[in-house]
Amino acid sequence: MRKEEYLFKLSEKLNGLSETDRNDYLEDYSELIDDRLEAGIDEETVIAELGDIEETAEAIRNEVFKGSRKEIPVKTDESVTYTEDHSVIDCTNRYISDDGKYIFSIKVPEGTNLIDVMAEITSDCEGTTELCTNLSYLDSSGEWDAHIIPDNDYNGGSNSYNGSEHYLLISSRLCENGMGIRLYLEHNDRSCMATDTAPKSTVKGRGYWLGEQ
Repeated sequence: MRKEEYLFKLSEKLNGLSETDRNDYLEDYSELIDDRLEAGIDEETVIAELGDIEETAEAIRNEVFKGSRKEIPVKTDESVTYTEDHSVIDCTNRYISDDGKYIFSIKVPEGTNLIDVMAEITSDCEGTTELCTNLSYLDSSGEWDAHIIPDNDYNGGSNSYNGSEHYLLISSRLCENGMGIRLYLEHNDRSCMATDTAPKSTVKGRGYWLGEQ
C-alpha cells in the first residue's frame, strides 16, 4: 500500500471527527511516514509497520473522545438528509429523577459504537442547539456532568432486545432551563435521526425536551 492510499483510507475511518481533528491526525501520520522514508525504509515496509488501519482509527478516536483534544468532535452535516426512524435510533423515555438528574433512555442498533451516535443538546423547548457532540465524548470528556450506562433493566434485565441496545444518558441539566436532545446515526448506508418528529420525516423536530416550557 502506498502512502496516499493509506492516508485516504485512514481519513475515511475518521469521518466521525471534526475536520480540524481529522486533518491534524492525518498530518501527523503523513509526517511520520515521511520521516521513516527519509530514514531509508521502503514505503511498503513503513505502511506495514503502522498496523491495521481500523485499529489505528479506533485508537485515535479513543484519544480524541477522552478529552485530550478539547474541540467538540462532531457536528451534523447540513448536506446530509436525515430521516426520522425510531426503528433504528430513538429516545424511548425521558424523565427527571428524584435527585434532580435528567435521564434520557436511548435505543441504538446492537453493536453500535457510541462514538458514532451524534447528539445535539438543546437549550429550550424550541430546539435551540446548545452544543453538538457524540455520546461517547459527552460521557468521557469530563467537561459536562453527564455519563452513559447500559439500561440493564430494559426488557427484564437485558440491554439487548430485538437487535437493539438500550442506554441511559444521565446528566445534571446542561442548560439554564433544562436539557433536550436530538440523535443522529449513520446505519447501513442510511442517515437516521430521532428528533421527536413524525416517522420518515426529513425535517428535524425540536428534540426530546426536559425542563421549563
